[in-house]
Amino acid sequence: MKPHSQAGSVLLRSTDPTDTPDINLRFYKENEDIDLTAMLDGMKWARDALAKAPSGLAPWKELHPCAAPKTNCTDAEQKEWIKLQTYSHHATSTCQIGGDGDKMAVLDSKFRVRGAKNLRVVDASAFPRIPGAFPVLPTFMLSEKATQSILADVSKEV
Repeated sequence: MKPHSQAGSVLLRSTDPTDTPDINLRFYKENEDIDLTAMLDGMKWARDALAKAPSGLAPWKELHPCAAPKTNCTDAEQKEWIKLQTYSHHATSTCQIGGDGDKMAVLDSKFRVRGAKNLRVVDASAFPRIPGAFPVLPTFMLSEKATQSILADVSKEV
């Protein structure tokens, strides 16, 4: 859940809010082998756990990365399959929040995009790093904080 590649980007194409952003995930672009090894280790762990599960628990049949009947392909073959079939981990942290001195912080403490007027980002992309295996709950909390900031700013304008 902690990928080593941080090469992805989300860029605005224009100032038109209806124009879709340019999103390039670039999974496995940097530190490819570290991330692919982690994904393969996870697959191996799941295979082992499912092989030990009591019969009748579920009708498990793996869609194996190697063509049937071969199920003993090399790690390199499995990593290539993973690279072509997965999108890595949870896509978060593309425009992190941070202090004024942080050159990587796209957002200020009120979720405002630095250098853009009247634009805020309130989603999992604001995290500096992936908050864990299940980012929904931290995203809810981030949204609560952003709501408080937005409402406070609106009340100052009224």
